[in-house]
Amino acid sequence: ECNPIRRAMQWSRFRRICWLPWAALFPGGTTAALPPGYDEKLFCPVGKCLRPKEVQPGFVGPRASFHECIVEEAVAGSEEFQQSIERPKAWGQNLGEQAKLDLLEAGFHEMRCSQLSSRTDLPKEDSAAERIDDESLTHHRVNCTRRDGTRPSVHAAFYLWYGNPQFDNRWLHWDHKVLPHWDKNEDAKHEKFNWRPPEEPHSPFYPQRGTYSSRDNATLKAQFQELYNAGVDSAMCSWWGRKDWEGKRDDADSGANTDELIPSVLEAAALAGVGVSFHIEPYGGRGPETFLEDLAYITEHYGRHPGAYREPPSNKLVFWLYDVSAQHSKEDVGRWRKALDSVRGTQLDAIFLCLWIGGHHHDDISFVVDGGFDGAYTYFAAEGFTPGSNTKSWEGTAKKLKALDKIFVPAVGPGYDDTRVRPWNKHNVRDRKNGRYYDRMWQAAIDSNALAVSITSYNEWGEGTQIEPAVRYRSPWGKNYRDYGRHVEPDFYLQKTREWSDKYKDFHCGGYGRGEEL
Repeated sequence: ECNPIRRAMQWSRFRRICWLPWAALFPGGTTAALPPGYDEKLFCPVGKCLRPKEVQPGFVGPRASFHECIVEEAVAGSEEFQQSIERPKAWGQNLGEQAKLDLLEAGFHEMRCSQLSSRTDLPKEDSAAERIDDESLTHHRVNCTRRDGTRPSVHAAFYLWYGNPQFDNRWLHWDHKVLPHWDKNEDAKHEKFNWRPPEEPHSPFYPQRGTYSSRDNATLKAQFQELYNAGVDSAMCSWWGRKDWEGKRDDADSGANTDELIPSVLEAAALAGVGVSFHIEPYGGRGPETFLEDLAYITEHYGRHPGAYREPPSNKLVFWLYDVSAQHSKEDVGRWRKALDSVRGTQLDAIFLCLWIGGHHHDDISFVVDGGFDGAYTYFAAEGFTPGSNTKSWEGTAKKLKALDKIFVPAVGPGYDDTRVRPWNKHNVRDRKNGRYYDRMWQAAIDSNALAVSITSYNEWGEGTQIEPAVRYRSPWGKNYRDYGRHVEPDFYLQKTREWSDKYKDFHCGGYGRGEEL
């Protein structure tokens, strides 16, 4: 019973044999909602498109019950229109890739009515070098250039440490352990265990994709398409050292090797039209000197790929250095200055941003300047967790850093809840307030007149900061998992991100340069 692979197989078998026939018998009842992994995607046949369907208030059911396939050209209310209405075919990861391929080969597609137009052919899988821009498959984004040649840009923290038995032969990160508290008395109050995916992963929310693997190329492609449609310019890929590095890989001690995945990530990013920047994490033994080695390695192996994000007008790669701040690294400020100065004006030169803690007790401005960094970012989605994550400080911080020719990047987030892995941290939970928390942080970021904005996060599920689609779920053992609200779609926060990204870019370039594509 302790074997997660055996548990996953047993639960999957139960769902196929018991749950699905039961749901089919009661299509209108409250027990008809399918568990995650069976209806993440909806497909319509050739010539028809997908649209939301009106249902009775309080109705609960599988996702397909809330949508329908129609002939868009038919006159609404006509006999032809009524006869065209068809229930969409549902697919999820637990049904297997072959089931999806069968649908595609039969002519089924995912296009919504506003996207289909007169098009009936299906999107094809192209390499990054062969990417075809198609407005019917993606949304037009607001991209613009300021008068000084810079562009307002949006960057989202992106995590690659997820794995499952199908792709990785074991669980990675979804089975995160409960972390200890530094105070022994407090720590004794909380049971220690590892979470048990796929039924009970480590997050307060449940991913619409299920407990996926970051090694799955189909998942990566879908994720980067979502980032593009949401108006995100770069994925800040969490990077835990070179693939041959021996030492700590992540805080879950999972051993996830993120560097192995970067080639596939770059390909997915280029295919979608999104860039990849590098979020350098505190892997075991990291320091200014090892970072120089990392910088040379990343530049050589990944820097020329079309998926690598480069900041205009300098056309430099971007590196985010986590836990490098006055609080964490003040004694190393001279070493950082020496390391960064050594690459200025060379092919290794890049934009280097350190973590900003802020507050009177930490002289972050001196650290940024004396350490030779190009600027700083706040990262934390829990407002007030650090002085730097207090939105009231952003405008002043941006002005101070700009006066020193340094960059300030405030981090916005939809909320924060890490109590499944840090049960002692309830005082730092930030409720999403049905999107209002995210709205307020975005408005503060715009008001700060910052050069760029970062999002924490696209998919940090363990800390509950993700904007990746989520669904409501209850495990076989009674553990509840949240979605983003009963009256919103699973991609609610991706939609919000797109709205705010456009507002932010309009604010900076509304009078000129608007609409330029990267």
